[in-house]
Amino acid sequence: MHGPRATGSAGRFGRCAGVASFSRRRLAWLAAFIAAGAGCSSGGGNADNGSGGDDADPVDALPSLYFWLHASAEGQSGEFTVECGLDYIVELGDEVSRTDAAVEYLGTMGGEARRSLLRGDGSGVAFIADAFSEVQVLLTFPNRVQINMINLPPDPPGVSSRFWSEQRRLEGSVIGERIFGDWTCAPLDTVVNGINDNSIVLPGTWLTEEILN
Repeated sequence: MHGPRATGSAGRFGRCAGVASFSRRRLAWLAAFIAAGAGCSSGGGNADNGSGGDDADPVDALPSLYFWLHASAEGQSGEFTVECGLDYIVELGDEVSRTDAAVEYLGTMGGEARRSLLRGDGSGVAFIADAFSEVQVLLTFPNRVQINMINLPPDPPGVSSRFWSEQRRLEGSVIGERIFGDWTCAPLDTVVNGINDNSIVLPGTWLTEEILN
């Protein structure tokens, strides 16, 4: 992702060794791998965000191919109130492959990402960036979803940020007409206005909202 609009870490995604664009012949293997590891992921089915995990009704397709992804996280750490948010539009094409275990979609995701560390008097750091990435979305039966950012350019030398890295893979579950999941708002790993944002990590949740044409 790219295109920062405010002071802070560069608003783009770097390369992630754990995410790649997978060929169709590897989809069945990938789906089995995701299902085996779902309980260990941050967006696992046992999350308390209402996602329901494996207890939810099974589905055979995503509820929508054109939707908002809204994410939020907030907390208090020392003198700072920390808030994070994502407002991304996800636009997918028709499914590109299907097996007995999973369905694969390809598309794009883009919008606004935010993180702020503010004191009680309003001083501190507020970061807002425009972001964009190609995505691969996997629906692993019965209802698990994984959104992977793909074809990401490498980070410039000496530049990296856990804030962006944590967004390279988002996991959740289809419940009714929405997808619910967990995410981690990690530090920007940069110093702005004398504030070193390198230690405060917040758990958060995300959900989707269909965009009606």
